[in-house]
Amino acid sequence: MIFAFVVIVLLVLFLVYLALRVQTLQRELTLTRSSAKQNGNKVNHAYKNLVLVTDALEKSYTARIESAYKSRLISQQQHTALMPLMLNFSSIVMACCEKGATLEEALDSALSSTDVSQSDVRDVIKEMPGPIRMAWSKNSADGFIAACQLITSSVGGNTKKNPAKSETTAA
Repeated sequence: MIFAFVVIVLLVLFLVYLALRVQTLQRELTLTRSSAKQNGNKVNHAYKNLVLVTDALEKSYTARIESAYKSRLISQQQHTALMPLMLNFSSIVMACCEKGATLEEALDSALSSTDVSQSDVRDVIKEMPGPIRMAWSKNSADGFIAACQLITSSVGGNTKKNPAKSETTAA
């Protein structure tokens, strides 16, 4: 009789433990769902902002390349190779970010509807200064963004001259 009573008490305690554990797990699940929902909202917000920023950069870079070409700061070959890059800037960056594609893969899809090939782009990039080639060689979205920024600022005459060189030429 005492043995049966002890077994019943142990089973009741085990049942109480399981009930409390289930409640704790339900609270944790609710908190995890809430956190996942908040993180999903943050990701959607960041994605929308990324699209807006890349679209704005695309317009700015396209205008800079067009202006440089009209001012004869870049050649016809450079203009022909760089314009499709700048016109497809947003789609190239988004392909790299969304799909995890390399720059080369993103360029393949972006340039498929143009007359410009990757070898044409590579030939123009080879002629560019070292920092542009280094950024381009990363083969990633951040390297592409840096390269485009450097290209458009250098062809527009916005790059800063080396102060040491300007002092030696003045003397």
